[in-house]
Amino acid sequence: MRLVRIGWGVWEVLGVLDSRGRCQVLDFLDQLGPNYGAARRAMLVFLKSRLPEDGPPVGNVQLCKPLGDGLFELRRQPKGEKLRVVFFYDERRRIVCTNAFCKAETTPRTELALARALKKRYLIAKLARKLSIEEV
Repeated sequence: MRLVRIGWGVWEVLGVLDSRGRCQVLDFLDQLGPNYGAARRAMLVFLKSRLPEDGPPVGNVQLCKPLGDGLFELRRQPKGEKLRVVFFYDERRRIVCTNAFCKAETTPRTELALARALKKRYLIAKLARKLSIEEV
């Protein structure tokens, strides 16, 4: 499995790459419309700077919500639909971001299913020693 390093500090923040070498999280944030400019910038700063230094804000449900199965949701609250990034932890202060999306009320089942599948692929690849990390 190929991953891209989004941020590095006390914590390592990675994004999953697809078969084309694209990171859905970064691509999604880049493609957001002008109404999401402030939220996009805040999320990118969070992923690249704050998260690597401070780790996930798991004690703050306004910024980080547990979704079950070891998955968590980073949250930004712009007006309208809400910007989210799903992630899980691995050992040694590693955070793996699986997918990003906007939502209205509840986390879409399709996004949760994708995050679970990517986490499973990651763990299988890790056991087989087939993880490769690329720089942005």
